Amino acid sequence: MIGKWQDVPWIRRVIFLGFNFAVCLAIYFLVADPISAVLAEQDAQIAMLSETLARMNAIASRKSDVDTLARQVDAEADLGEFLTAANEGAATASLQARLKTMTESAGARVRSGQGLPAKNNEQIRYIGARIDLYGPLASVQKAIYAIESGKPYLFVSNASIRLSPLVSAQAAATEPVIDAQLEVFGAVQMESPVR
Repeated sequence: MIGKWQDVPWIRRVIFLGFNFAVCLAIYFLVADPISAVLAEQDAQIAMLSETLARMNAIASRKSDVDTLARQVDAEADLGEFLTAANEGAATASLQARLKTMTESAGARVRSGQGLPAKNNEQIRYIGARIDLYGPLASVQKAIYAIESGKPYLFVSNASIRLSPLVSAQAAATEPVIDAQLEVFGAVQMESPVR
C-alpha cells in the first residue's frame, strides 16, 4: 500500500504542497505576524510621540507670550491692592490725581474734585474723593470701568449721572454728553516711617 501512493504523481504533489503550505503558515504565525505586530505598535507609538512633540513645540513657541504675561502679573502685584501714602492728606491727594488721570485717559474731562472724610469698616480705613466729570457717554463709561477694574482697588460708592444741560439738542442726538458725580473710595495702607 505504501508503494501505491508513491507511484501516483498527483498525490505526491498534494502532499508536497500541503507540507509546504503548513510550513509557510507556521513561519507566518511564528515569525512574520509577531514582527508585523511589533512594527505596527511601534508605528502607533511614533505617531503618538510625534503628536506630543508637535504640541510641545507649539507650547514652546508661546514662551514669549507666557513671559509677557508673567511680567504683567508681576507689575500688577507691585501695584498692590491698597492706596499707600505717608498720611491721609497725601493719600487723598494721590487718589484725586489718580482719578483725574484715569478719567482723562478714558476721554472724559474733570470739572472738579474734592476729598471726602475717611471711613472705617472693621479694621480697614478707606479714603475717598468726589469727582465731577463730563464727556460723551462712552468716555464716562470707560472712566468708571477704569476706576473700578484697576489696582489699587477703588470702589464707586455713589454716582449721580445726568444729561449735560450745556449741550445743544443736535449734539445730544449724535452722541450724548453727560455729567457725572462719583464718590470713590479705596482702602489705604499708611507707609511706616523709615527709621
